[in-house]
Amino acid sequence: MPLSDFKTQYRVRYGGYGTLPTVNQSAAYTALTTPTDEQVTYTPAKRGGTETITLEAIKNDDIGLLRDIPRRLGRAAANTLYRFVFDFIADNGNIYDSTALFTAGHGNLGSLALTYSTLETAIIAIRDFTAYGDTSDVLGLRAKWLLVPNELAEEAFQLVYTLTKPGTANRDNNYFATLGLEMLVVPYWTDTNNWYIVVNPTDCPTIEVGFMDGQEEPELFVQDMPNVGSLFTNDQLTYKVRHVYGAAVMDFRGFYGAVVA
Repeated sequence: MPLSDFKTQYRVRYGGYGTLPTVNQSAAYTALTTPTDEQVTYTPAKRGGTETITLEAIKNDDIGLLRDIPRRLGRAAANTLYRFVFDFIADNGNIYDSTALFTAGHGNLGSLALTYSTLETAIIAIRDFTAYGDTSDVLGLRAKWLLVPNELAEEAFQLVYTLTKPGTANRDNNYFATLGLEMLVVPYWTDTNNWYIVVNPTDCPTIEVGFMDGQEEPELFVQDMPNVGSLFTNDQLTYKVRHVYGAAVMDFRGFYGAVVA
């Protein structure tokens, strides 16, 4: 989402109308129940820093290392954004309803290791979620991504992509291979047992990231004018990287987490 200022951003979640009642011949239409709503907020913040290079370092750089600094600053900004988003899942912090993203109350918390049966339990739980404010409106959400740490990558691959059911002697068909489920490895996660399911955000809002002025890529500035700033006073060239954004979980129904003891 593009943002235009640093003010707190407000997003409104609201329920639906469920199924519509039948209207008999010559009968009046009855009033529908107005959906309730719920508020989600987040505040954008600046992330970045500077790197200073002396004239001597520039002149003595025989291997061109300093020319790689802009690329490395951009990579650091991308990695920061990447971790910022996936930390919402791994940290299991409080969301808009002042409770953790994964809780028994939300119906999206598991505690068992990744297996065929536990993955099936997670997919069923997501499919059974009902709309906010209307427990009769079953959403039928589709699991889109299976998120795992490095240590579970091979097992997740077998569950998601092989055509036969893992561990079966009769080469039974693998149900998960028909769902369009994709494996996503998050390399920096340190817990080797936890795994998560995320739905397609076109079916249910998951995490919204708001970028200042719609600037999704980090900005890189260089102070290299010889008659002003640090290059004038200290013979130092300065790079600055800046990225401005904020984010929040929009709906717990887009997630299932197995926090394995």
